[in-house]
Formats: sequence, structure tokens, C-alpha cells
Amino acid sequence: MKNLIKPLSLFFVLTALISSCKKDFDDPTVKVVATGNVLTIAQVRALYQPGKTIKITQDISVYGVVIMDETSGNLYKESFISDETGSLYLRFTTGSGLYVGDSIRVNLNGAKMLKYNQMFQVDSLHPDNSVVKLSTQNFKAPEVVSLSSLLGDFDAAQGKLVQIDGAFFAEGGQGLSYADGDSQEALSRYLFDSYGDDIEVRTSGYANFADDTIPAGKGVFVGLVAQYNDGLQLIIRDPQELDMTGEVPTLKTFDDQSITSEGWSTQVVTGPFNWSTTDQGSSSHYAALTNYASGNTASEVWLISPSFDFSNSTAPSLSFKNASNYNGPDLEVYVSTNYDGTSLPATASWSPLSATLSGGGFEWVSSGGINLSSFLGANTYIAFKYTGTSSDGKTWELDNIIINK
Repeated sequence: MKNLIKPLSLFFVLTALISSCKKDFDDPTVKVVATGNVLTIAQVRALYQPGKTIKITQDISVYGVVIMDETSGNLYKESFISDETGSLYLRFTTGSGLYVGDSIRVNLNGAKMLKYNQMFQVDSLHPDNSVVKLSTQNFKAPEVVSLSSLLGDFDAAQGKLVQIDGAFFAEGGQGLSYADGDSQEALSRYLFDSYGDDIEVRTSGYANFADDTIPAGKGVFVGLVAQYNDGLQLIIRDPQELDMTGEVPTLKTFDDQSITSEGWSTQVVTGPFNWSTTDQGSSSHYAALTNYASGNTASEVWLISPSFDFSNSTAPSLSFKNASNYNGPDLEVYVSTNYDGTSLPATASWSPLSATLSGGGFEWVSSGGINLSSFLGANTYIAFKYTGTSSDGKTWELDNIIINK
């Protein structure tokens, strides 16, 4: 008997089970993040007062799209967002769960605004209490810029997603990695563009690509701009965004503290002075020359490149950085296709090149790209001629000489 269930009894049992499955459960509590006053990113940045940490004590919302997240490990509890007015660096108390392309609203109540090592940031945000994700996959294209434009306005550059064309690593081709993943040590590599400007690329030792080898070629670099004290840094979102496979130009930086390394030479035609390297007022070495010791001395001194073969080139070019001060003749730039590499410059024919030169005050400027397409020989030399008189003479400084074949 106890193994049998009458049909009617079975009906009541099934009815009871079905009824229990339809039980109403309490709905989960929906997170509510107040909106308050809505500001653009530019308006939020304008709230900052130099030298102070500003604690936000009211509901202020800012909308933006995430342009860098934590997934690569190159950031930790941090994100960057942007809108049509600018970019903002956000620091969270925990992992944010945000991804590139997320459109979000952030309530800044309880957060702090400050500059740490000169980088503007909104700090102490709790993602659960402050962030509302509105939609996904709203990807923003990087802004194509030159390094000189970034270096000309640090505040405007902070947080930008940028693309640098014609970029190459100074350390490229040496088999070096972005950082040290084994010891989890952050490292810096240095990126150049075609105009001789350079910038630090900083990578965390915790990044999942820390031990990858930096590109050996020239091409497109994509990254975020940050500031550290008196310098800018680029931060890589994803090394797959870098397309740097082209031929790297010849680069002369003087960081080896040698004027004549890599085939360069000098010719002192007049006077006792010669080009030398120095790091005065700079974190790196550069070439410098002045004809003033205890007084001005008549001088003519040449700095001459090694020979370049442009016979198979289509658009060779030259660029360099230069600075000057005091009064005297301008630096002159020349090209020759019949110099022998060792004799005095007067034994060859030299054509002048037009370059942008420093106006003084030791202000570094880029020469701009100088077209060498009229000199497609197999034996082409570049030269810089310094001239001073017995009554005057500028100090001229040179760095980051780049020859593109």
C-alpha cells in the first residue's frame, strides 16, 4: 500500500508543487546613483584650485566614454574617460569593472580632485557608489597629433588618446622589452617622431605585455598621455594598436657623450673651439658650441655626418632639434654629394638647406622636415656650420638629428 499513490492524491501533490514554483521573490535592490549637477569634463577640471586638494561634497555628475581601462594591467584601479571637451583620469578604491568603449556617468560626490606629480586626477571614487554604465562599445578614435603639439601644452595633453605617425623607439631593434615582468618593475623607453621630438613611454611591470619586445620599426603609435612632474609620458593601452614595421631612420642623439661616434666628424677651419657634448640644463646630452671664452674669437667649425646612400630613396629627409642664445651668425645647414669625408669642407660643393632655427633664449625648436629629394646620390653628406666673429657669436646646441632614407 505505501508504494501506491492514488490518482487524486497525485493531482493534489503536483498542484502544490506548481504553486510553490510560482512564489513571488523580493526584487533585488536597484542601485541608485544620484545625478545632481551635470558638468562637462572641462568644467570639472576648471573646479581645481592649484596647490590644493578639493573634496567634492555635492552631487556632481560627469558623462564620458572609457578610453583606457585596467584589463592589460598597465593601469591599476584606474581609468581614463573623455567627452567632447577633454579627458579625465579617474582613480578608484577598488577595481572598476570598466572597459574601453563603456559610456558611463560618474557622480563625483565624496571624491577628491588634486594634482599628483602634476597629473590632474579625480581620486577616491568607489565604483559601486559612483558609476552608472549606460552602454558599451562606444569606441573613440585616437587624435592624430605631433609630439611637438603635445609638448607645447601639458595641461591640454593630459589624458588624451593620441596617435603618433612616423614614430619609432630609440631602443628599437635592441631586443629590449617594454618593462620587467619578472621583477614587476616599470621601465621607460623613448619614442621619437620624424621631427626629432621625443617622449617617454612608461610601462608597468604588471602589464600583461611587460616582457614583450618593443617594436624595431617605424610607424603608428597609439597611447594615452599622462604627466609626471615636468615631463609627459605615453601609456600603451594594447601593443596590438602599434603598427611599427617600417624602416627606421638614422638617429644621432649624443647620449653616448660622443660627437664623432657612428661615423660623424668635425672640421675646425678657424679658431680654437670645437663641438662638444654637455647635459647642462637637460636630462640628456646634446652637442654645443660657442666661440666665447673670455671674449669672442673668430671661428668656423663644421659638424659632418657619415655618408648616406640615397640612390634608391624616393623621399629622403632631415630633421633636428636646435637651441641658441646670445648674438651672432645663425647656424647653417648644408648637403653635399661630392665630399670625401675627411678633407676640409672647402674641397667639396655644398648646397644650403632651409631649416627652422631657434630664436634664442636656449629655446629648443624643431627644424621641421627638410626635403632631400634633390640629392639622391650614393655619397650624400649633411653638415652643420658654426660661425663666430671676433666681436660676437651665438651659442648653438644640436640634438636628435634624424635622417630618413
